[in-house]
Amino acid sequence: MSRFVILMYHMISEPRTTTEKRYACPPQQFEKHIQMLLDNNYTPISIDQVWNYYSENIPLPDKAVLISLDDGFEDNYLNAFPVFKRYNIPAIIYLASGVIGHINTWMVAPAFSQRKMLSWEQIKEMSNEGIQFGSHTVTHSQLDKLSNDEAYQELIDSKQSIENHLGCECSHFAYPFGLFNEHTQKLVSDAGYKTACSTRSGFNNAERNPLILHRIDVYGTDSAWKLKQKLTYGINNSSLFYPMRYVYNRLIEKTKNLMG
Repeated sequence: MSRFVILMYHMISEPRTTTEKRYACPPQQFEKHIQMLLDNNYTPISIDQVWNYYSENIPLPDKAVLISLDDGFEDNYLNAFPVFKRYNIPAIIYLASGVIGHINTWMVAPAFSQRKMLSWEQIKEMSNEGIQFGSHTVTHSQLDKLSNDEAYQELIDSKQSIENHLGCECSHFAYPFGLFNEHTQKLVSDAGYKTACSTRSGFNNAERNPLILHRIDVYGTDSAWKLKQKLTYGINNSSLFYPMRYVYNRLIEKTKNLMG
């Protein structure tokens, strides 16, 4: 059974506040992450390959990994895009369509600094080079806090805006803040999205609901070995002692099963 991992990034830039250290991956560190993936025989895949895996049962390569970036910060163009081109890496960026060309209005100071978002010109250039774009709503709203009508409007307006600007179907989505419920999941499907990413950690396989795909949260403080550990175990938080705890827990579980 094919198994794949989705990595989740946000800003590809130097953090400006303590809180941003989790969400802002310095450009040099980001490139080290990409080099680590390639050096360890991970195969970067596209979101289209993920959908073909679910819809047509087309197998994925071994150690498949999809790189995703949430929100649509301008630094994705300035710092991540050159790396994608240099290493021929596919990726998907989930856009909060209502703040394109503006700033990150949903992120509250002083925990977060004011950041510029992508422009449509930058998005179109990346799209022409093979980077794909999905929806992250219009205003980065918490869908589970909205009425069904309000949530559906966020979903459909963002989808249509991206399609109108790029001239291609927008059929992939990421839940803002990772928040969703049974109703919002149905609305995502009704709006015409084929896949949707959560912020739940873990691996994905044929049994995973494509509207609740799991992702590994990559922190700006993650060294290459920490990211490698996250990929190995499908976890968000790495540590030097995790492999030992993992083996110990597996031995305890195996012993319990043998004892009946």
